Amino acid sequence: MIVVRLKGGLGNQMFQYALGRVLALKNNAKLQLDTPFLNLNVKGITKREYSLDVFNIKAEIFKSSWRNLFFKLIYYKIEKSFNFDENILSAGSDVYLNGYWQSPKYFESFKDVIRDDFTLKNPPSSNIQVLADEIQNTSSLCMHLRRGDYVGHKVHDVVDLEYYQKGVEYISKRTNIDKIYVFSDDIKWCEQNINFDIPTVFVGEKYAGKKGEGHMYLMSKGKNFIIANSSFSWWGAWLCENKEKIIVCPKQWFNDASIDTGDLIPDTWIRI
Repeated sequence: MIVVRLKGGLGNQMFQYALGRVLALKNNAKLQLDTPFLNLNVKGITKREYSLDVFNIKAEIFKSSWRNLFFKLIYYKIEKSFNFDENILSAGSDVYLNGYWQSPKYFESFKDVIRDDFTLKNPPSSNIQVLADEIQNTSSLCMHLRRGDYVGHKVHDVVDLEYYQKGVEYISKRTNIDKIYVFSDDIKWCEQNINFDIPTVFVGEKYAGKKGEGHMYLMSKGKNFIIANSSFSWWGAWLCENKEKIIVCPKQWFNDASIDTGDLIPDTWIRI
């Protein structure tokens, strides 16, 4: 049995699931998701909800019991650092994983499976699908700004607007941009502070879906991307199947610039 401890928002949960799914496939084992940590009242950690049920995932919920507690204690493995740990891929058929596991290297050999698993369980609402078709059928640039709990955060911080301006300039020199689509957890702030010379659409909450999956689905239909230092927009860009896509991402992902994020960012993405 492969058990993954879930923590963080939708994007974080997707990374954690992806590693668990790979180990389950490699070992012909069941995958279970341990969810209680999402709702704990811990200082400095934002309370979350279980969000992976919006996708076509292949997993069950890990239920509390004395037997499962024993399993956790015996087979417990914690992430040692932010870097890709190749040894985890050989962890075997019984393992309890506690970490963020934020690297596509964990699922590189199973990326088609992961893409299929992260398709929407239910068809998007009509308004989301109409906008998705528009984004997909134009020379679109999807831009994500993460604010919310990032404002003043000790680990992450908000990427400044200069970064987004440089990203627009970089992409527009290499391809045509007909329209920019802005996604954010603070869309009102974006409307008041963002102004480009390119027609811009601010994608509001009515397109978010139940757990943010609407925004991720819409982002995945874009042609090009400027993402935040956020696992949510990372997945929005990664799930896009446009082979010619240009993805701009922040050069510094964390407040601590010494943290190596080389295993998080694919080689083809542009760091600014």
